[in-house]
Amino acid sequence: MPWRGPFPWPALCAGAILFTACALLLYESAREYVPRRGMGHFDLQHAGALSAEQRAAYEQELFSELSQWNRPSRRYPTVAGIGRREKRWRQMSRDGFELAHIALQVLQPDGGFVYPLDAPMRRLQVLAEQGDAGAMCLMSGLVAQARRARLAPAHVELARQWLQRGAERGHAECRLQLGRRLLLGREGWPKDTQRGLALELAARRAGYAHDVDGLTAYFQSRWSSDPADLARIYCWQSIDAQSRMADGPQRMLVLLRSDAQRTASVALAGLADRLERTRFTLQACVDLSPR
Repeated sequence: MPWRGPFPWPALCAGAILFTACALLLYESAREYVPRRGMGHFDLQHAGALSAEQRAAYEQELFSELSQWNRPSRRYPTVAGIGRREKRWRQMSRDGFELAHIALQVLQPDGGFVYPLDAPMRRLQVLAEQGDAGAMCLMSGLVAQARRARLAPAHVELARQWLQRGAERGHAECRLQLGRRLLLGREGWPKDTQRGLALELAARRAGYAHDVDGLTAYFQSRWSSDPADLARIYCWQSIDAQSRMADGPQRMLVLLRSDAQRTASVALAGLADRLERTRFTLQACVDLSPR
C-alpha cells in the first residue's frame, strides 16, 4: 500500500545517525585487529637511491622517537605535534627509508593506534637476513610497543634473537636496547650491569642520546654524596630531558638544595649552582661515566 500521511523524516534521520555512530564505534574498536589500511606500497627504487648517510640519520631520528611515538617529545612538544610526527615518518618513507614505512604499519602516531605485527615482522626478518642491522633493532622497538594481549611469543623470541645479532654487529640502537635491558634486568634478559653499561656507553659514543632511563636508574642506585656521583646522575638526567618531556634535572636541583639547607653545606649548594649553569653534552656524560 502507498504511504499515507506525512513522511517520518525525523525518525529516519535519527535512525541514520544512530546507525552511523554504531558503525564508527565498531570500526574504531576493531581497527587495531586488522592490518593498517591506506599505507600504499613502499617504493624500493627510492630505497636504492637513499644515501648511506641519509639512511643513518633517518634511523637515528626514528629510533629516538619510537618509545614516545604517541605522546609529546622535545622534537614534537605539543599534542598537535604528534600529527607532525606521523607526517614526518611518511616523508621519510617516501624518501626511501623503509624502516619508517614498516613502523607506520604498526604504529599510528596521529591516532594512537597499534596494528598487528605479523606482516611487518616478516618483512623485518627478510631485511635482517639480508644484513640490515637497523631492521634487527626495529623488531625489538616494535615488540616493546605492541599490545601485550596480542603479542605472540614467536615475535618476542624473534626480536630477542635479532637484537643480540644487531648488537654483535655493532649497531648503536641494538647496543642501546640490549644494554638497557641488561642494566634493568627486564624483558626476559638477566641483569648484567657490567655488560649492559658497556653496551649503553658504546651506543652513546655513537651519538644515540634517547632512552637513558636504564643509565639513570643504574647510577641513581649508586647514589652517594660524592660530587662526581651527583654530577654523573644530573648529567644523564639532563640528556634525558633534552629528548623527553622530563623534569629530572629540576627535581634533583631541588633535592640538592634542600639537603644543602638542611645540613648547612656550602659545598652542596655550590655544586647545585654549578650543575644548573652547565649545559651538558652527551660526550660529557660518557666521559663522566666509569668504564
